[in-house]
Amino acid sequence: MRLKRRIRQIPGWIRALFRYIKRKKYMYFPKEKKDMHVNIIIASKEKSWILGKFASCVLDELQRMGVKAAISDRFDSNADINHFFTPNITDKADRNTTFMITHVDTALKLEQIKNAVSKGAVGICMSKETRDRLIANGVLANRVCYINPAQDGQIKPRKVILGITHRVYKDNRKRETMLIDIFKQVNTELFKLVIMGAGWEDVISALSKLGLEVEYYPEFDKEKYNELMVNLDFYCYFGFDEGSMGYLDAVAAGVGTIVTPQGYHLDTKAEITYSVNTVEDVVDALNEIGAKREQSIQFARTWTWNAYALKHLELWKYLLQAEPMESILKTRGLYIDGIYSLLLDNIRDSIPFTTLVGRSIDSAD
Repeated sequence: MRLKRRIRQIPGWIRALFRYIKRKKYMYFPKEKKDMHVNIIIASKEKSWILGKFASCVLDELQRMGVKAAISDRFDSNADINHFFTPNITDKADRNTTFMITHVDTALKLEQIKNAVSKGAVGICMSKETRDRLIANGVLANRVCYINPAQDGQIKPRKVILGITHRVYKDNRKRETMLIDIFKQVNTELFKLVIMGAGWEDVISALSKLGLEVEYYPEFDKEKYNELMVNLDFYCYFGFDEGSMGYLDAVAAGVGTIVTPQGYHLDTKAEITYSVNTVEDVVDALNEIGAKREQSIQFARTWTWNAYALKHLELWKYLLQAEPMESILKTRGLYIDGIYSLLLDNIRDSIPFTTLVGRSIDSAD
């Protein structure tokens, strides 16, 4: 108690200073910075190649975000950030310098990276695997991260094409009405159904109301049949009447199959991709296929040039201490590359010194 009274006699700002020194090895002091000037460095000989595309796409996205940015072929000491899309890092590199790491396949490149990092620069790999290998080879974890590259977004994933090549019988021997129950439980936006064979009008009407795209050929056309078969993703057959001749053509074409395990289907020795007996079996198969296609759609939606540039911008704001950390890290949980792949310098524990002043010694230890 006597010691505590003596401690309380010490001025509050001094006690706060001691608590600060005791607890904090690194402090992040965000500064008000309205404008950021980014110098994107690309060698003249690289501008017409893939690295030139990276540079121009990042420039376009930064300018759309209102960031002052320009492309040059040399380090600019007046810029807030110098970012190299070239392996040739100059001796002027500093802690506000970043550089792209395309690949590391020689000891010389590893030494170049270590040399740049020793000057304070941050290397940005294209993948987690390369970043991890660099750290394992001695590159500082707080000076190397990764940002996955972008896709142009001009190529869209097409629908999964399913094919059926038989006509409808009055006794429902082909079990065609199963399709209605199946597509009530499947995301119809992911699939397109191609049918060749007579008598499908009623089923197609019901499927169209469910939102499924159907391409229909009521008459058999051998030339068109051959063209369709090789362009299918999966051939479908749900009957239990010995087998489908279309299945043999599908196997010959090398397309996937969603068919019943019966008759001469089993004698081909070709593995059925999805062996089905019931509506539930087919629904499970299509939902599994659909989930894989959803991955392509999600990839195209997230691996964009906008996201690529934004992840660089978050990193640069951190290096410049241009914003509070809670603002920079507001995208936490949306992705794991970018700033989230960099070992931060004890940021999580930092508390501004001013917030410690005036707090009781009991609550601040």
